[in-house]
Amino acid sequence: MGTIGKLATGVAESLKGQPLALALVVINLLFMSGFALMLREIAQAIERKDALLAEIASHCLK
Repeated sequence: MGTIGKLATGVAESLKGQPLALALVVINLLFMSGFALMLREIAQAIERKDALLAEIASHCLK
């Protein structure tokens, strides 16, 4: 088991007696994961836009 798996298991075990706190941790992790995916999509869209603008500019310089 990797470090992340051990950490997740440790957090889950320590919060078994406090289900509300465990739910809060899980919701925060889901929120951060979704935000990271959204940022990745935005970065990819900016890359595509930059490539398209560079191609358009190269046609104008011919």
